[in-house]
Amino acid sequence: MIVLGINAGFGDPIAGEFPFFAHLGVGVVRQDLFAHGDAAPIEALVAEFSNRPARALFMLAGGKMQVADGSNRIEPHVLAARARRVVEAAHAAGLQQYSLEVGNEPDIAHDGYASRPQDFAEAIRQVHAVVRPLGFTGDLITGGISNLNERGLEYLHSTLAAPSVPADVVVGFHRYPEAGRGPQAPHPGFESREEEFEALAGLVGGRRVACTEFGYHTAEDRMGVLGSRRRSETEVAEAVQWDLDFYGQRGVLMAALYQLNDGTHDIAEERYGVRRLDGTLKPVADALVARAVRFLADERPVRERE
Repeated sequence: MIVLGINAGFGDPIAGEFPFFAHLGVGVVRQDLFAHGDAAPIEALVAEFSNRPARALFMLAGGKMQVADGSNRIEPHVLAARARRVVEAAHAAGLQQYSLEVGNEPDIAHDGYASRPQDFAEAIRQVHAVVRPLGFTGDLITGGISNLNERGLEYLHSTLAAPSVPADVVVGFHRYPEAGRGPQAPHPGFESREEEFEALAGLVGGRRVACTEFGYHTAEDRMGVLGSRRRSETEVAEAVQWDLDFYGQRGVLMAALYQLNDGTHDIAEERYGVRRLDGTLKPVADALVARAVRFLADERPVRERE
C-alpha cells in the first residue's frame, strides 16, 4: 500500500500531533522548515522527528520560493546552504531516516524560477552536491510541479532536460483537480487520469516519483458558465481514497495529503483540512483511519505466517 503523507506544521512545532498522525496511518509528514525564514529554530523542528514512527519530508523552500517581501527568489546556493544545515541538524539529533524536497511548485513560483527551469535544475544539482558527501542517503525530491497539467508537465520536461539533474533524485509532483471536478476528471488536453500519469512517467527517465501534495477542498468552486459548486465532505473522502488507490497501483512512492487543519475563512486554501478549526474530524479523516485499520488487518496474517 502506498505511503500516506500529510502536509503539516508549516514552520511551526508539531510534536503534539504525532499520536494523531499515527491514528490516521500517516507515514510521512511534509514540514516546511523555513516557512518563517532562516532565523527560525530549524534545529528544534528537525529534532521533533527523532524516534517517531512517521518519517519527515523536510522542505527547503515553500510557497513561491522567494524572500519574505517577494523581491527576489531564494537562490540555488541558499537552498544548498539550507540543505547542509538540515543534514547537520538531523545528524546532531540522531535522525537517520528522512527526505529532503528542493523547493515547491517552481512552475508558478517566483518568476526567477517559473521562467527559468534551467535554474531550478541548477538548484537541484547544488543541493545534491552538498548533501550526498555529507552522508545523506535518503530521498532527494525535486520540488513538486504545481499540477499534472500541460503547464506543469512542460516545465518538468524543461527541468529534466538539463544534464545537471542527477539520476538518483525522486521527481516530485502535485495534483489538484480542475474547479469543482472529481478525482476521475483529467486536466484539459488529456482523455483520462491514466493519460495524465503516463505523460509524467514518460518524462522522468526511469526516476521514481512522489506526490508531495494532493487534495480536495470544500469551499465553493466557480466553474465558469457552469456556475459554481461545493464538494461535500463525503465527496472529498471518496476522492482522496480514489487518488491513494490510483497512485498505489502505479508505484508512486508516497502521496502527501494537503493538509492537516482547516483555516478560519471559507476559501479554497483554507478548506483542505482533515480536521476542522474546532478540532472535530471530517469524514476524510475517518476514511483514512479505516484504511489504516484494513492495512493492519491485511498485514497480520502475513506476520503470523512468518
